[in-house]
Amino acid sequence: MKHLLTLLLAVAIVFTFAACVGKNNNTSKTEESKADASTADTSKADEGSTVLADEGHALWVAHGQFLLADGTQNAWNGKSSDLYEKSALKAISLNDVKAISEELYNTLSSKEIKYLYTIDLIFGTNDATWSTNFLNTEGVLYKANGSYAFKIAQCNADVDGDTKVYAEDQWISDPHTAYAESLTPATVFYPVWQEEVDENGFSWASNPVVIGGAGLYTLVIAQYKTVSAAGTPGYGVGLVMKEAKEGIDYEEIKVFVPGDHTYGVIGNFEGSNWENDVAMTADGDNKWTAEVTLAKDNEFKVRADGAWDDSWGTNGYNGDNFKCEADGTYVVTITFDGDGNGTVTVEEKK
Repeated sequence: MKHLLTLLLAVAIVFTFAACVGKNNNTSKTEESKADASTADTSKADEGSTVLADEGHALWVAHGQFLLADGTQNAWNGKSSDLYEKSALKAISLNDVKAISEELYNTLSSKEIKYLYTIDLIFGTNDATWSTNFLNTEGVLYKANGSYAFKIAQCNADVDGDTKVYAEDQWISDPHTAYAESLTPATVFYPVWQEEVDENGFSWASNPVVIGGAGLYTLVIAQYKTVSAAGTPGYGVGLVMKEAKEGIDYEEIKVFVPGDHTYGVIGNFEGSNWENDVAMTADGDNKWTAEVTLAKDNEFKVRADGAWDDSWGTNGYNGDNFKCEADGTYVVTITFDGDGNGTVTVEEKK
């Protein structure tokens, strides 16, 4: 009996020890899981706080005839090195976007971002002396002053003595490598990403346009890790208004009625020099013609009312210049269809 009690006591001690070891093991695994989760959270937080700078380019630059945040008049490419640097964007982290806009931060958090930049700009308060079109969120066509238009470029730099000379390496958008989407459709219009113009005259070459009204905006642009392809954006652009300002109003574009306008041919040919239009005369319904004498390599377009609001070129409305292939006298004709869409033909006079 004594031996049996001793044996039972030994067995009880073994089970008690095993239970304690198992408990300690479970506790250890729980602590390890907590540590792993903590490490993951820290890693995610660190990732969000990493400044996403593009080391492959000297600058990301804002181009256009708007104002910089300090009131400096900006310009398109070819500006001074000093203005390139003043209009340069700043690399930021994803977490930095929270202070700009929680909504934009949430949108960008769902993206795989490679580079991320920002800049404050003033749109629509100064007259650029030209206009550009856009579609609002309801699909209504509007005209905006050129001070609402912008583009971003990634630039390289060459050193010339003590001066850096900047040159555009990548425009955003670009027809083959930089398809950009609007992350804030209520404030920025991005044109279609295609080389052929659509029914409204838009293509990748058209300008992005600020459509939220005149004001001081924070622009945020992200380059994604995905490569741009048809239907797959490689960049995202968002605009967040910081302060509304008095500025130039948008103008809704009504249906174009050909008979309400005059037409002319203008170019770098003799007698015009991009200043004087050769008047076109009506030739039947919705058709106007003019004869012009051109030299080889002369460039020209047809425009309405002696202004650049409405013009026609090789690829349609507000398209590229025509270029003459040989000296001669040519008959230039613009014909409109029932929807007010114009087509220009050029034929050498027999």
